[in-house]
This record gives sequence, structure tokens and C-alpha cells, in this order.
Amino acid sequence: MDRRSSLWASILLAALVVLAAPRAGRADGDPASDVLYTQQVFIPFDTGMSKGTQETLATAVAEARKAGYPIRVAVIEKTSDLGAVTVLWGKPRQYARFLDLELSFAYKGPLLVVMPGGIGYAHFHRSTAAEYRALAAIPVQPDPDGLGVTATRSVERLARRAGHPIAAPASSPGTDLPHISRLLAAGVVLALVSAALLVYAVFGWRLTRATRHDRT
Repeated sequence: MDRRSSLWASILLAALVVLAAPRAGRADGDPASDVLYTQQVFIPFDTGMSKGTQETLATAVAEARKAGYPIRVAVIEKTSDLGAVTVLWGKPRQYARFLDLELSFAYKGPLLVVMPGGIGYAHFHRSTAAEYRALAAIPVQPDPDGLGVTATRSVERLARRAGHPIAAPASSPGTDLPHISRLLAAGVVLALVSAALLVYAVFGWRLTRATRHDRT
């Protein structure tokens, strides 16, 4: 089986899995498609991504839309984020094609998928070769915040390639909260240790004086 046949076989299998799922449980069939019918960004509900990174990505997508390049983005952090189509885990290009078909009833524009295993892109019934060349130089950072950063950079690169450049959105202060929290925690610990040493020193000094006084 050649590469193209393998691609379509994966997409067909995923489609059959989704179609076989009970309609009452449709939201679990393919979570990203359910969200992206009406929204521009899909981030897993139980994401490990910081709020700041989420806001930065949302800003990049909004700015691209204003500049004339509407795009929808799906960030897939783990296998369960694919719902019933886990067969496409680790296959961002195939999943992008599948998601593109799922959304085609309501949306036929640029679509970006970011997984730990790579980047996928689709644009209904259009060639994607140029976009993949533009995305090739962007490294994928596999942790949740890294995936958000990768998605943001990809949106910037794609918008620029399409002739609708946007300014790189400033990182939200929320992105650095874990680092700040660690610094604050370290400061509290240091203050407690210092206070304990001071109490010990004062108590020891008084005890020494009392001992000397008793001897005299």
C-alpha cells in the first residue's frame, strides 16, 4: 500500500469509527470537531497548558482573522483528546485531513493541528504543500505549554506566508505564573528558615546567659 492509500485508509477508518458511535455520545466521538464548528481554537478541557499560553494562542488566531487570514486550530495533547478516533494519534497530517472533512459542512478554511508528534495542516480541497514547507522549520515542543507555543508560531508563519502578517502576540503574564510561584515559595521558605535561625540564636543566647547567672 502506497503512502496516499495508507493516508486515505486511516481517514476512512477514523470516519467509520465516528459514524459507528452512538449519536447521543457525539461529543465524545471527536471533541475537536464539536468545538471547532463554532469556535476558532480547540484546547482539551483537561489541558495542562497554562492560562497565559492559551490566551497568547487565542490572541494570535484572533489577530490573524482580523488581518484577513481566518484559521482554526486544534491542540491535541494526548490520545484521549481524539475521542473515538485514537487510531489517528501520532498522525497529525492524517488527523488534519480527517478533521477538515468533519468541519467541511460549516467551515472550509485553513486548519492547523498540533500534536506532540508533529504539525498537521489542511484546507478543504486545496493543496497544502506550500504551507507544509513553511511549517517545516518550526520545532514541536511536546509539553502542553510547548504545544501552545508551537501552535502560536505556526499561526504567525501561516498568516505571513498567506500575505496577512501579524505581530507576534506578547506572552501573557499568566505564562510565567508557575515560575513566579516557585520564586515566591522559595522566598517564603527562606524567610521561615531565617526566622527559625534567629529564634534559635536568641533563645540560645538567653539560655547561655541564664546558665552563667546560675553558676555565679
